[in-house]
Amino acid sequence: MSAKVSVILPSLNVAAYIRECLDSVTNQSLHELEIICIDAGSTDGTAEILEEYAGKDSRIILLHSEIKSYGRQVNMGLDHANGKYVAILETDDWIEKDMYQCLYTIAEKDRLDYAAADFDTFIRLQNGYHYFTRQRIFSDVEQRNTGQKESDIFPVPVRGWYGQVLGPDRIAVLRSTDYVLWKGIYNREFLKENGIRLHESPGAAFQDMGFLQQVKSCAKRAEYIDESFYRYRQGREEASSGCLEGLRYYEGEFRWLDEQQSFMRSLKGIHRNYYYFTMSIAFITKYEQILSGLHVEWEDDRLEEPCEWFQRQISDAVEEGLLEERMYGEELWERLMRLLASREAHAGRFADRGKEQEKTEQAFLRVIDNRPVVIFGCGIRGERLMLFCDRHQIRIDAFCDNKEELHGKKKYGFPIISPAELAEAAGDRNRPVLLSMKEGADQVRNQLAALGIEESLVIEKLPV
Repeated sequence: MSAKVSVILPSLNVAAYIRECLDSVTNQSLHELEIICIDAGSTDGTAEILEEYAGKDSRIILLHSEIKSYGRQVNMGLDHANGKYVAILETDDWIEKDMYQCLYTIAEKDRLDYAAADFDTFIRLQNGYHYFTRQRIFSDVEQRNTGQKESDIFPVPVRGWYGQVLGPDRIAVLRSTDYVLWKGIYNREFLKENGIRLHESPGAAFQDMGFLQQVKSCAKRAEYIDESFYRYRQGREEASSGCLEGLRYYEGEFRWLDEQQSFMRSLKGIHRNYYYFTMSIAFITKYEQILSGLHVEWEDDRLEEPCEWFQRQISDAVEEGLLEERMYGEELWERLMRLLASREAHAGRFADRGKEQEKTEQAFLRVIDNRPVVIFGCGIRGERLMLFCDRHQIRIDAFCDNKEELHGKKKYGFPIISPAELAEAAGDRNRPVLLSMKEGADQVRNQLAALGIEESLVIEKLPV
């Protein structure tokens, strides 16, 4: 059987998750897979689980890397792959059954260099339920500067781009927004002909960046479908995304790209603009994430050297006219300019924003005073409030809503009750009721008061 897709699975100490991952790939509706598992010296039983599955499925190939490098593991997989397309599946995640069938069908039909889809992030709530969030590559925002030729402007990716074969200029725009390699499949000959590999830096941090920047430079035909197949796990303490060395890792990726003359020569026209735009977005988002983790200690050694390097590169790009405010929006542009000009000034403003948010959260937590709560409203704001409560270990007794069709059902394991049921239990429990709605809070407050619920228990000022 010749493989249609070679799936590369790099692993290191993921025994708690790898069975779910392997089950999701071995049970794909596209059976013609080559499943290449590369372990980097796991000591928690991961390697033994891989051997168990390989004994049951002849499509599984086991490889071992003596080097603990995600880039090295994936490159080993690329060297051994025989499928027409290759995919990467991280072994603490899982995928829906039809992922590779759908992507393969589209890639073949439209002769693509790569095909991709959306993905969902998920966290495990305290009650054991999973909360999924769709991550869209394209938004509903209307095209800016309508009436101008797309070649004369910085185009905005919109929902209408789903299902279209995208050419080089549109692919260039996606350098900053399509930032993960595992939600798609890539034509193996396309990768080979263009010498596209991963940076074999130590660890497993942000090697997606270098790989995808090369892909975007070389791809002539790409397509994204309006579906979500990949399930990306959040909340692992070992995850590289929360590492305080993250800015160094990003610097390493961009330095590695800068050293490749063929890559830098490929950055022409809009590709050059969006390469430096991507660099700037990676810089400010990761810098601010780490700054928050360091409690705004902006002089920390882990930030000093990479920050200076990024500041030089991005400042030069601004001077050359490669980066303009209309690519960012006013607020983000101001933050970036402040960071380029003075890390101290940026940190002061960043700290002010953080203090205001912390003040709001602490005031809310004092009012709750460790009591169980009921969330009024089952919409997206109610879900955000649920996540806040879950993160702060506030017990949620129920959701409450005026929609009769929801009564008696459950939302993420929590019962949905009517206002009348809430009132019946109000006399027995000192439970705050959190009003999640953006509009109509006054009417709900009056409704609850008419049902006999104490006004002091109804909380409208929320931290989300």
